[in-house]
Amino acid sequence: MFTRPTADGRGTITFRVFVIEMPFSRDTPIDAGKLLAVETIRKEYYLLLEVTDYFPQHYGMVNLDGSVPPELREEIMKRVEEKWESKESWIEVYASPVGYVMRVNGGVEFKRGYIPPLPGSKVKLFTDETFEKFVFYENGVKIGKVVNENIDLKLNIEKAIKYHIGIFAYTGSGKSNLTSLLIRKSLEKMKDLKVIVIDVSMEYGILLLDQLLTYESRLVTLDRLPDNQIDAGRRLLRTHVIPEELNEDRDLIRKAFETLYNQGKLRRLYMSPQGISFLTYGMLIDMVRSQTEDKYVATAQKPFFMMLLHELDRLMRENKLSKDDVVDEAVLPSLNEVEMKAREAGVRENATIFSFISAIKQYIELKPIESEEYDVENLAIELLDQDPASPRLFIVETPNMDDARLVVSLLIDHVFMRRKRSYSSMPVVLFVLDEAQEFIPFESRQKDYSEYSSIAVEKLLRHGRKYHLHALISTQRLAYLNTNVLQQIHTYFVSTLPRPYDRQLISETFGISDSLVDRTLNFDIGQWLLISFKAALKEDIPIMFHADNNINELKENLLEILK
Repeated sequence: MFTRPTADGRGTITFRVFVIEMPFSRDTPIDAGKLLAVETIRKEYYLLLEVTDYFPQHYGMVNLDGSVPPELREEIMKRVEEKWESKESWIEVYASPVGYVMRVNGGVEFKRGYIPPLPGSKVKLFTDETFEKFVFYENGVKIGKVVNENIDLKLNIEKAIKYHIGIFAYTGSGKSNLTSLLIRKSLEKMKDLKVIVIDVSMEYGILLLDQLLTYESRLVTLDRLPDNQIDAGRRLLRTHVIPEELNEDRDLIRKAFETLYNQGKLRRLYMSPQGISFLTYGMLIDMVRSQTEDKYVATAQKPFFMMLLHELDRLMRENKLSKDDVVDEAVLPSLNEVEMKAREAGVRENATIFSFISAIKQYIELKPIESEEYDVENLAIELLDQDPASPRLFIVETPNMDDARLVVSLLIDHVFMRRKRSYSSMPVVLFVLDEAQEFIPFESRQKDYSEYSSIAVEKLLRHGRKYHLHALISTQRLAYLNTNVLQQIHTYFVSTLPRPYDRQLISETFGISDSLVDRTLNFDIGQWLLISFKAALKEDIPIMFHADNNINELKENLLEILK
């Protein structure tokens, strides 16, 4: 048992680790992530363990320390070096309980729990068949290979999306590759799924180029659109980040962009100068409350603002409205009632209460501006369109972070508003946010729209599931994220995270050993630790795997499409 302070320093956390002795072999099948089973004090029950580390030991080295004279130490070490293959050596394996026990009685049954193991008992390795039966769904989607096992990693992609996905790794670990791979596998598996990527790094237009060509789709930009296919091919090639593996395929990419232009899939996104384009009940309530607290509003008028709050409360209860619902003509009777009461009380005509109510009425009477411009509202309409022929993949390219945050906040609000007004389980929508620390920072501000985007994304993660709206977020640093958001994510893909705080936070979130998460420091590009709360996997067992290369599939598909 060992205990350490939690990542935030507010408490402590304890981990249990068992020591297992196995014969020494240079061809040992043991490695981090291997699953083991050991007999317990209950008959037919085995405790399941996961290897976190291992180390060779020799009897000659057990008591060898600085108190032994140097000449004797050197002689002992020479003998140890010569006898590693002898019976005097062994491998010491460290393994942690995974929170499950296995019952073996004619068949194999797994269930959550902990039963103390019998010290001195033999420990058994999982076979490939038992491993797959325990961890993976039968009809899962393959996204890679389990490290040190000849087993395909298969996810339940529908459940993973339903309960939100987080991808956390340092720059250069392959976040974009894994994100693109998950998107293409999801589109292939879920025919009712639509995906919208907010791309601030200008790379997903390349990584998902074959998908843009294959499906009805939209490549959306805030810049002016090119006038012809030649200009489109050159400009898009120049403005996008091209992976090193594709440097020799630039002509192929340019032709693909030209085809995308000819298919009419490019759109220029118009951003209205007023930003927030509709008044919600939450905003109206805040306005009314600010009037009651304004010291320049006459004391005699404040009861009427309080009366208006009461009327709004009654209206929202009767019509089951939320603060996110848009204010429309339904509020007029409440405004008229308060206005009439104020006149009956003899409030003067130029009073603030009358000016306020009049301004709200004038706003409600505003007619929407009809325009052919492709704006956030049109984007939301296409995103929720149930027609099978409507676009399925949207990539919104916004390299300016302030614009990106505003687009995210407006789009999520529009989509929620429309889904609430006309509820439907179709289509399922996945929002993909790369560089998530920019959209949901720990400390947000109004000036750069980070407060708006953080509130919108938190709403998406908290309440999106019941409206079939989901999120995939990707970031380098967990420490910079809104902590309320992290609690809503059930599937984590973790690669190299150099900072201890980030790794410790993941250990505490899932109750897994620090040493297992620390193994990610040695991961190669494309290697990941997958942890999921009964979403992507059948059971929440940490799995190390090597992701398939998205670019290989991209090149094959482009050659097939453009041949």
